[in-house]
Amino acid sequence: MDARDSTSNRDVSSSGGSGTATGGGGGEEDPILSVTAALAKDAWLHFNCRRFNECLEVLYQLKQKKEDDPKVLHNIAIAEYCRDGYPGPKKLLEVLNSIERKSEELAHTSGELVETVSNLGNKVISGSKGSGAMTPQASATNSTSAVYMNEFDPTVARLNIAIIWYHLHEYSKALSVLEPLYHNIEPIEERTALHVCLLLLDVALACQDASKSAV
Repeated sequence: MDARDSTSNRDVSSSGGSGTATGGGGGEEDPILSVTAALAKDAWLHFNCRRFNECLEVLYQLKQKKEDDPKVLHNIAIAEYCRDGYPGPKKLLEVLNSIERKSEELAHTSGELVETVSNLGNKVISGSKGSGAMTPQASATNSTSAVYMNEFDPTVARLNIAIIWYHLHEYSKALSVLEPLYHNIEPIEERTALHVCLLLLDVALACQDASKSAV
């Protein structure tokens, strides 16, 4: 979901998954994930049509099902900001910083869990020999790791933090957020990566204009 910022042509972005995670495999679909995916889709449609109250009603339902999900909390913060007519961004900045920290904590905790499972899996398969093809245990561990990375990825929150710093003309702070994203851009979803690159260009041009004005 994207919300067009009222003061610039730069987007304020919202996490597309709204807290849902997808996984491969041929088993039956988890009914809880199916419900949350449907709610996320409804929220996304309402948001794109600028029906922010309806969007928030759906997001509040998602929050009841996934109370501490950082993506749901992030999308609620963005939708409330848009519903309220894009008020002063500093409160939103505080909320996004809090959500980013929460995402990092959850990612760290989940990463430790995945590492433990991976180590156990390696012990199970360490005696096997063959062509080096991925075993089912290793495949499952990698899939779990990918799901955790997607579930707690703070990239969109960081992008929005950079957007706010940009609008506050705090270009050095915006750069400090954007540069690490740019240097690790390969795993970032394509649309979000494009926003990172475009905003980085805007910030660079703004810095150049500011330095010219200071001369």
